[in-house]
Amino acid sequence: MKRFLVSLLLIACVAFVGFAADGTEEGLILGEPVAVTSAGQSPGALQFTVVAKMIKLEYTFEKLLSVDSIDISQFKTLVLVVGASGKGLGAANIDIEAEILRVKSLAEAAKENGLKVVICNLEGESRRGPSSDRIVTELAPFADAYFVKSDADQDGFFTALSEEAGVPMATFEKTVDLRDVLTKYFGK
Repeated sequence: MKRFLVSLLLIACVAFVGFAADGTEEGLILGEPVAVTSAGQSPGALQFTVVAKMIKLEYTFEKLLSVDSIDISQFKTLVLVVGASGKGLGAANIDIEAEILRVKSLAEAAKENGLKVVICNLEGESRRGPSSDRIVTELAPFADAYFVKSDADQDGFFTALSEEAGVPMATFEKTVDLRDVLTKYFGK
């Protein structure tokens, strides 16, 4: 009888801990509202918003979001969708140095205000290259998580950054599969 009660108590404790868990293996749950911006001016950030709408994520999107244009403290999470686009940077009339400064300033302000920072590669291998990798490397010290399309990490670039910093990385095969990652991390 005593063993039975101890076993029952142990099962109840495990069940309670299981229900109290944050929902991810890493224990990271991201909060809303979310600020979303491009880090490199590729179309990936706009694609992110399409997927975010699927799960009814509360977000604000601005391609050129900056610390001067918004009160970052009103958000709980900052998503920086990385991917340098020469065409996008040209259309925005900024160079890569100005873009790095803009997104790095945002990441710094986010950390100062207690936001979680997610670095997201949504367009895969097509948005890898020296400029994109430089943006990611500059933002890496601020990352709380990486959401990465699988083919963008064939060389282990994102995996190495994730492991070095001890932050989680979620991968997905197709853009629409990001929905499952967002559902998991935002507890939807």
